[in-house]
Amino acid sequence: MLSWSIREDFLDTDCLRNVHYGNLVLRRQAHLFLSHGVLTAMALLSIVWLLSANWQAITSVFGIFQKDDKPLTESYEVVTSVTQLPPPPPIAAPPPAAPKASLTPPNVGKIKKVKEDEVPLQQTFATQKEIKQAIQSQPTDAAGSGSGSVSDDGATFVAREKDPVLLSMKKVYPEMARTAGIEGRVFISVLVGEDGRAVQAKILKRIPADCNVFDAAAMKAVMDAKYAPGIQNGSPVKVWFTVPIRFQLD
Repeated sequence: MLSWSIREDFLDTDCLRNVHYGNLVLRRQAHLFLSHGVLTAMALLSIVWLLSANWQAITSVFGIFQKDDKPLTESYEVVTSVTQLPPPPPIAAPPPAAPKASLTPPNVGKIKKVKEDEVPLQQTFATQKEIKQAIQSQPTDAAGSGSGSVSDDGATFVAREKDPVLLSMKKVYPEMARTAGIEGRVFISVLVGEDGRAVQAKILKRIPADCNVFDAAAMKAVMDAKYAPGIQNGSPVKVWFTVPIRFQLD
């Protein structure tokens, strides 16, 4: 058996023609499969080539794969009856702008310079010895213990038992000084009559010395003030006395 299988003619098909299974069958039919495959491939390739070369003609004949020129959506014309509406109401005009107030600078007028009153540089007062001599020279029938002469210029000392008293005084702060923030004091010598009214007044001193803005207000204040007159021998007398007035901002 072994010697038969290894012989040279063992591989010959003719020796195995009676064998009908395995690869021997495939070997006998191999040329058939090859020829069928080649012919089929050539046929398919020819068909594909013909289709690609005549594709436009084929599609035009059969009407397939053509672009549709019709729009996708259909439009309809809608006719609507229009009713004539009344005209719209007129638009109200905007209110006129409020007039702007013009800023006019205040009219302060012209500043009048107050004339400085002459102030006596020196004022002579009687000594104690002169006062005593004046009292002794009084007539014997005169009542009281003191005497003196009254002088309107205030230079002569007048004997009195009681000095005048300032009862009330209303002073007005000068607007110019208030605006400038100026403060000061004025010393005024005022002659008070027997009826308690100011008869005459003179400025003695100012603080500051060069500030005369308070002169007019101080003079008006002392002249309009109310006083209790000086008393001598139980009777009111006309007497000079000094009134200091202070102007101070609140």
